[in-house]
Amino acid sequence: CITDTAKVLGVRRKDLIAWMSAERWIYRRAGSGSWIAYQNRLQQGVLDRKIQTVGYADGNEKIREQVMVTAKGLVT
Repeated sequence: CITDTAKVLGVRRKDLIAWMSAERWIYRRAGSGSWIAYQNRLQQGVLDRKIQTVGYADGNEKIREQVMVTAKGLVT
């Protein structure tokens, strides 16, 4: 994930997110709190995404997406 990638690179998570956003690796949709990978970065193999379904006690479900940096993304 982005947090682990920042640790490996020895930079602050906040700085890595700012760089990834400026370089068009990730973005946020209006009204959403989660980061989303640009499609071209997924196709390049530098980012991947993890999709989870979270179930709630009331029976509702929510889909959560998490951006993952690949090994290729670490060396790019």
